[in-house]
Amino acid sequence: MRDFYTNHSKVHRGALVILLTLLGASLFSPASAQEAGGTDVIQLSKIQADDQLAGDASTGTDLLTNRRKPLNADSSLAEAATEDVIDPEKPESVVVVRAAPGVECRPEIGLTYKDSTPCDIPSVTPPKGSPNVVFLVLDDIGFGGLGCFGGPVETPNIDRLASGGLSYNNFHTTAICSPTRACLLTGRNHHSVGAGVLMEFPAGYPGYTTYLSRSAATMPEMLLDQGYDTYCVGKWHLAPSNTINAAGPYDQWPLGRGFERYYGFLESHTSQWYPDLVYDNHRINPPATPEEGYHLSKDLVNRSIQFLSDGKSVNPDKPFFLYLAFGAGHWPHHAPKEYIDKYRGRFDQGWDAVRNETLTRQKALGMVPENTDLPPRDPYVRAWDDLTGDEKKVYARLAEVHAGYVDYTDEQIGRLLDYLEESGQLENTIIVVLSDNGASPEGDANGYSNMVLWSNGMSEGGNSSGFQQDFLPVSNMSTMLARLDLLGGPATYPTYPLGWAMADNTPNRLYKWTSHEGGTHDPLIIFWPAGIQDQGSVRSQFCHVIDIVPTVLEVLGMQAPDVYRGVPQKPVEGTSMAYTFDNPGEPTQKAVQYFEMMGTRGLWYDGWKAVAFHHLNSGGNFDEDIWELYNISEDISESHDLAADYPDRLAKMQERWWAEASRYNVLPLDDRAGARYNPVPVTGTFTYRPGMEKIMEPDIPDTHNSSYTITAYVDVPEGGADGVLFSIGGRFAGLSLFVLDNHLVYDYNLLGLRHYTITSEDEVPAGTSTLAFSFTRTGTYQGEGVLFINDEEQGRVAMPRVVPKRYSFEEGLELGQDPQTPVSESYHSPFRFSGTVEKVVMEVEG
Repeated sequence: MRDFYTNHSKVHRGALVILLTLLGASLFSPASAQEAGGTDVIQLSKIQADDQLAGDASTGTDLLTNRRKPLNADSSLAEAATEDVIDPEKPESVVVVRAAPGVECRPEIGLTYKDSTPCDIPSVTPPKGSPNVVFLVLDDIGFGGLGCFGGPVETPNIDRLASGGLSYNNFHTTAICSPTRACLLTGRNHHSVGAGVLMEFPAGYPGYTTYLSRSAATMPEMLLDQGYDTYCVGKWHLAPSNTINAAGPYDQWPLGRGFERYYGFLESHTSQWYPDLVYDNHRINPPATPEEGYHLSKDLVNRSIQFLSDGKSVNPDKPFFLYLAFGAGHWPHHAPKEYIDKYRGRFDQGWDAVRNETLTRQKALGMVPENTDLPPRDPYVRAWDDLTGDEKKVYARLAEVHAGYVDYTDEQIGRLLDYLEESGQLENTIIVVLSDNGASPEGDANGYSNMVLWSNGMSEGGNSSGFQQDFLPVSNMSTMLARLDLLGGPATYPTYPLGWAMADNTPNRLYKWTSHEGGTHDPLIIFWPAGIQDQGSVRSQFCHVIDIVPTVLEVLGMQAPDVYRGVPQKPVEGTSMAYTFDNPGEPTQKAVQYFEMMGTRGLWYDGWKAVAFHHLNSGGNFDEDIWELYNISEDISESHDLAADYPDRLAKMQERWWAEASRYNVLPLDDRAGARYNPVPVTGTFTYRPGMEKIMEPDIPDTHNSSYTITAYVDVPEGGADGVLFSIGGRFAGLSLFVLDNHLVYDYNLLGLRHYTITSEDEVPAGTSTLAFSFTRTGTYQGEGVLFINDEEQGRVAMPRVVPKRYSFEEGLELGQDPQTPVSESYHSPFRFSGTVEKVVMEVEG
């Protein structure tokens, strides 16, 4: 039946045929998709569209948005436009829509089953012996961050996968979290599916909606229709930020995009000790505490094994797709102390020496050519030998914390592999291991013990690197040194400094979110004992994250659907890598790949790479950017800029970049980060009642730069009651209204730097009462707070500075408790109120 719909030579029965010739990767508008409901779609050759594009170019039509000059017959862009940039071996497609054929089986309906004839109920069963598929996603791990890629961290279980599979030393991503995951799950470019930037940074352009296009079915959606079980565990970060609370919509949560079960966290990161957990479509509390041995990496593997075991106990022959995305090694860097202490002293030589050591190991492993040069130290990073003794102690400990974090997570991966092996599933399971981007520069000059400071534009340690922005210093190195033994534990929210990100990216230049190799060149392993013979080898063909979906589809003998749930689909834009499995010397089959992330740009073509660095929030002066040119096939570390030697080649590659940008919805260029991140303040009157689900930012009413009142309606038993009435955030920033020792208390935690506290003069009476706090804004991010019991003032406090942007990434607005970490040092979480909270009313001035 599938062949009938995909073979245009069999279109018959006098059906009406509508031919829609479309350019590039665009297929249908939403309106067209609705009109096409109930139809079948047939994929044909799209030579006509390419001819039209070339024709428009030759007549001087300006095809590209934001072009600096129109195209003409002599432009090198015309050749780029007519060439198949998706796959040189496969033509692109147009869409033919025809009327649906008649149903093949019509049940005969009588009065009872005795005079009725049923039709068979269809079911989809994959071919016997179909492989299981696991996508195992690491976060912010640079090319030199794993042991099997030459890094200083011990990763024996990931190494086990490398020795039983293939390691790819020329694999690339989009340079940042959400866009890479969109590519990984759809096989299309990130801008092409509306995920051209982080989910937190939406814009009203096709490439930046942050709604994953319905014209791009995901891997689980494809496999679900082929009879696979589909499970998602861990980081999602593919739902727009304004949809991640109980009001939804849920259509972009994992269960809305093809997964049957989900357990993990929806945002970019979360605490490994006290995570914000979602089970299917609702939030839950962690199953244990750190004191009871809880860590998120362990929990995610526990849940993965449970999901797989549940499915296999019912249908042992049914294959599965598991998407397991760890928080490691994204900040906050959290690990059990024994794993951190395991690395004590291993980074004392500093990041300059570690870079050289890593490169030596990479050459010995064949991960980089012998002639690879190490680029000069990043100018934003100070020489290790120039640091003070205190700085070295703090920085080395932060590196130990990160190493322990990755090491501990690798151990959990080993538990998953042991389960698969013991249950007889490992041999026929395809496991794809990758990092979503290079190591992160977000630790700035000194790293952090509390990254919530970074989220609010502040730095620890007394200075800022200037690489991303000039952060406001709020502490000195002695403050960080005093917390040295706490780093990585539940009392901290840390990450390492910029210098260690440079070392983890060895031998590549720059970092996450840039289009240089430090952002895009990442480790990849494909493990499949039943299908890969040349185990333990390295592959050097250029490949990109969009190539993984077509690789899996080819191996499984499947094709991406032309229509999914009535919506016509974009062609898969990646190139299958399956040809590399048995052919180590096979030339790269991919033709071209563009890069763009928040204004940084790059293009790989035929072994060369043109790239332009662009600072965030620089005012959109893209014409001032300097393009560099590298023969990346001979200079993988981008050490030798050849722009001055080959100006014509660079010009052609720049023009080609504009062609790719037009084709895949990259335009308009936008370097704004903070401006797009800041949501419209939530104001008005809100009523919260017992049993409500936690509310996460940015949907929490504004307490940063608006006047507001919090009023709790309570019933206190004779003898009194203690506990939290209302809280936002936790240990690293937040506010809490609570009763302690029969007194009403308001505590405002300013990023762990100081607390503004008011304790009532009077005791809270028994019976029904209104307990309130009022904040009056007196200036930008400042004001005065007043406490009330039954409308009588109980005290006030000046608040000369409040948290300007965000309190937490896992601790939201809670009623009657503060369940994860405590806002106030006066109590221990969850400190549930022992009386009755009837409701809390929050009024925020607009």
